[in-house]
Amino acid sequence: MPRHNRAVLTALSILAFALVCLAKTQQLNGRIVGYDLMKHASKAASIVQNEEVVVLETDSQKQRDKYVKVVFSSFGTTQIDQKYFDGTLTLAVDVFRDHSCDEKAPRFVSQVSLEQIGGTYLLTDAFKSSPPIKLKTLDCYVAIFKKK
Repeated sequence: MPRHNRAVLTALSILAFALVCLAKTQQLNGRIVGYDLMKHASKAASIVQNEEVVVLETDSQKQRDKYVKVVFSSFGTTQIDQKYFDGTLTLAVDVFRDHSCDEKAPRFVSQVSLEQIGGTYLLTDAFKSSPPIKLKTLDCYVAIFKKK
């Protein structure tokens, strides 16, 4: 590889790393409204990272920020303790904003059939009787993994 290309790639790598390190983090608190059943059920104990995607109902007063999508990723098979999946306990998580995974018109279901298993969120027990109103957009956040 020519010396000039190597210098450009090194500079771009350092810039990308700096942007990730300097991303503004915040803490979100909320109850799990629904979760992506495909990602929840298809975790493998391997060298591949597993993901958990949930929708939280936050305590925000603004309608746009009331419901948010949070993506958890780690090498384990459990990203979120099972006790939060009934939708009654408040989950606190440190996150940073990621515009690349925002979602338009999310769909919530109380039961999943094979035809609709992809691209839908299964409602938790606490929200089956009162699902969120039709949402136009879910802002996406990425959870910051912390070792326990």
